[in-house]
Amino acid sequence: MNKKSIAVFSVLVFFLLILTAGCTQTPSGPASTGTVTSQTVYTVGVDDSYPPFTYTDANGMPSGFDYDCANLIARDQDIKLIFKLMNREDLITAMDNGDIDVIYSAFSKTPERAEKMLLSNTYWVTNKGVAVKMGSQLKMDDVTKGRAVIGAQAGSTSADWVKTELIDTGRMPASSLQLYETLEDALDTLQTTTKLDAVIADIQAIRMNMNGRSLTVLGTIPTGEEYVIGISKNHPELVEKFNKGLDNLKASGDWDLMVAKYGLDIKQKNSF
Repeated sequence: MNKKSIAVFSVLVFFLLILTAGCTQTPSGPASTGTVTSQTVYTVGVDDSYPPFTYTDANGMPSGFDYDCANLIARDQDIKLIFKLMNREDLITAMDNGDIDVIYSAFSKTPERAEKMLLSNTYWVTNKGVAVKMGSQLKMDDVTKGRAVIGAQAGSTSADWVKTELIDTGRMPASSLQLYETLEDALDTLQTTTKLDAVIADIQAIRMNMNGRSLTVLGTIPTGEEYVIGISKNHPELVEKFNKGLDNLKASGDWDLMVAKYGLDIKQKNSF
């Protein structure tokens, strides 16, 4: 199934889920009760290749921590949502163009993004992870001082970190940053070629994508990034709804169940 087909299929599946108030991939609990009656439909943009937060599973079904949270919040707050799958680098442009109303996809809070859109309260905090080949002689100093060829996902804050901290400071030439459409593409290149020395991404995504690859985590960079929900300035009414929905979700038993379900770092679950 190609990406466009997956997007259409995922939208139809999720639309049915919220209409019936069924919950096939989320645990039951206080936040998962209720039926969506609202007639207004909001489009949520997501990167479908960023597990454990947003991805499509082997059957082409929408999956991930953020999908489940959106599903639960939608019913708790009577919001009707559909998903639109796209590359991470296209999310902000899609909102600027009015193609989507919400970004809910491991989306980091930055000053630039706060100027372009409304942001929810923080729901997760993460750091950067550095992946290398098994047996690599690379040191963290080599990465943080710009002595490596680094891969990152286009449109990600990981790519922004390399540009700001290494390229703009003169520590690393611009040619040493290689951008890829997805994190998986970057990790595949790292594993199968000599084009890259390392890949940088949010640590949870790095760990989730290690399966089946002869790669290891070299170390972490303490960026303390805050994941938020991006909301179009055309829909200020959604900010309070998402914030209240997040509060209700965290207070329910569902939050801890999903943290465990998706293998997220339990130490970070209350770090905001």
